[in-house]
Amino acid sequence: MFLWLSMASAQSAIPSGAANLWLFEQPVQAAPLYRARIAGTATYPPYTGNATLAFACRADGGSLSMELVIDPKALGFDTDPYEGPDAMAHGPVTVSTAGSDAVKLKVSGWFGDGGAFNVGTPFIFGASSGDISAVAQQGATESAHGQVVTIEVPANAGGKPMTATFRWPDDNAVLKRVITPCLRTHVH
Repeated sequence: MFLWLSMASAQSAIPSGAANLWLFEQPVQAAPLYRARIAGTATYPPYTGNATLAFACRADGGSLSMELVIDPKALGFDTDPYEGPDAMAHGPVTVSTAGSDAVKLKVSGWFGDGGAFNVGTPFIFGASSGDISAVAQQGATESAHGQVVTIEVPANAGGKPMTATFRWPDDNAVLKRVITPCLRTHVH
């Protein structure tokens, strides 16, 4: 049993070096919506699992959105309060990176497909309002390379939050390509 737990934990690690990269996605070939996605981990003690963080923007402009994707069954995290149009919970989730102000974002939740990284039966915490651009721009700066970004999602009934952790990749060209049309000031 110890060997199995060690192997499961080793598979849920934040990628580093060349393995930590932004993946470019165009979900529907004919549509101008693009996503930049990275892999990380989610923790809801005592469990740890895979997570992804994505920013989406239409190439012809519009609003920037953000998605945090986890497998709630693997973590034992109750997503029911966040699910659907009649959701009782909307966070806010707190996004923080060392040296930057924390950003609080309201989220909506739904079950989706596995996306580019397999995260089991994925639940998506989506944010489409608030200062998402501040979070995306943090990841697009040269000074962010290698820094850890943490997202805390409040648990129902005041329990400890679920925490997702990512490392800003060294190459942020894909992120810049995706977010730039949705920013008032372009990222250089």
